[in-house]
Amino acid sequence: MKIPLMKERKKTKQSTSGGVIIIFFIILVLVAVLTGGKSIRWSNIVNVLMQSTTIGLMAIGMTLVIIDRGIDLSVGGVAALSSAIGAILMTQHNVPWFLCILVMLVIGALVGLVNGMSIAILKMPAFICTMATLKITQGLAHYILNGKTIFGLPEIHAVFGQKNFLSIPVSVWMLGVFAAGGILLLKFFKFGRELYAMGGNPKAAWLSGINVRKNRIIIYVISGVMSSVAALIITSRIMCAQVSIGEGNELDAIASAVIGGVSMAGGEGGVAGAIIGTLVIVMINNGLNLMGISPYIQTAIKGFVIFLAIAMDVIRRRKELAD
Repeated sequence: MKIPLMKERKKTKQSTSGGVIIIFFIILVLVAVLTGGKSIRWSNIVNVLMQSTTIGLMAIGMTLVIIDRGIDLSVGGVAALSSAIGAILMTQHNVPWFLCILVMLVIGALVGLVNGMSIAILKMPAFICTMATLKITQGLAHYILNGKTIFGLPEIHAVFGQKNFLSIPVSVWMLGVFAAGGILLLKFFKFGRELYAMGGNPKAAWLSGINVRKNRIIIYVISGVMSSVAALIITSRIMCAQVSIGEGNELDAIASAVIGGVSMAGGEGGVAGAIIGTLVIVMINNGLNLMGISPYIQTAIKGFVIFLAIAMDVIRRRKELAD
């Protein structure tokens, strides 16, 4: 009984990945034409890859959450709070750099733990719970920074966002490593199979002996940690901490996952598609910037892309149910 179900899911994932690859190349060609080839210059390609790292990291955690029929709106707030506390420790309390990095990651894990326990144990709606923690983390970040920008981060901190390894930015390597880990987790580990089962039919997953509560808590912890890793890269790139870090990133992460084929209804999608979806989002933003389009129009276009991706997902699922 399980084997045909897994085969059917695998087939769906493959077709979805193919769709996002087609979208990727369409956007790539369209933006290249509209910008007169500026978008496909090597310097701009590297810029796009670097911009993709922070959203891509958040999209990895968001993918796991959405596969479980959840949502995590707190990712931007986690990035803001992690960067604020990390910067304060580095610049005002002389805490060793490595410990500051560890504290930033622990903050993400703790917020994720609160989200996971509230949703899995207290049965709070994921949307409301993570929206609340978004406001809490953003508020704390504003209070800690007091509206100021914290400069003077140690020089070693630049390694994440400004250094290269084998002519490729370290941040891109980091995204690649975490993306590979997410792909392997979903494809080859028991946890991944259980996660798809939870998203496909939560009640059946529980009846089959899957520890739904534990797995649900784990994915929100992972999402929180991914947001803190993104904060490391952002603060490293600009070598400061400010309240605007992470602002609006939750929408970009959700859009990346959905465009990449992760179904909001749960049980479908993968990390590879989410990363391609991230590249699509960043390429659109980058192309609009190169064309000098108003940032307000850019926000509207991004919202339209999210709307279209969700609408296509709903239509596709209705066709599958009809068949």
